[in-house]
Amino acid sequence: MNKLAQFISIIAHPILLPTWMMLIFISSGICNTSNINTNTCLLTVVVTTFIIPMIFMLILKKFGVIKSLTMERREDRFIPLIIMVIFLYTTQTLFRDVTALGFFNFFIVCNIILCSIVFWINIYWKISLHAIGCGSLVSIIFILASISAEIFLPYLFASIIISGVVGSARLYLKSHSASQVYTGFAVGFMTVLIIYSILW
Repeated sequence: MNKLAQFISIIAHPILLPTWMMLIFISSGICNTSNINTNTCLLTVVVTTFIIPMIFMLILKKFGVIKSLTMERREDRFIPLIIMVIFLYTTQTLFRDVTALGFFNFFIVCNIILCSIVFWINIYWKISLHAIGCGSLVSIIFILASISAEIFLPYLFASIIISGVVGSARLYLKSHSASQVYTGFAVGFMTVLIIYSILW
């Protein structure tokens, strides 16, 4: 069970969230009516939000700036959060004029704001980054399902179940308390809804 919980934590790591979101956009078919190359878009997201940030984090770990890639300590999170903001902004800039990816860009903007919020919360309290990521994912799919239930309702149900599994894995590993997980999910979910109500 411990290895399963660790595996779940790895594949649900917040750094992979943009990649999973892009895969949802591609698999849902909403990009099919556009002339964009979905493979290029996916590769761009993987490189800018996962591969390059991960290289930076490996360098930070090698030089002892952070103790672990899992960033269990609050002290290990500050620089990686700044790195993620930089590369999330880079990704959003690259896709800014791609109309078919309007909601994906919105999701990226929300995650930039969430990284900034977490940066300040992390000074005082170790909130769950996994739960924040799950909350933001469920929230954006909830918004999409309210627009097109036929396409996104199955994704919404799946995202809720997956969020429960991820939260349970974090609790099983004792990486967070229940309050850190529940608060993280609430922050991620509500932040996206609030930003949507303001910007959209």
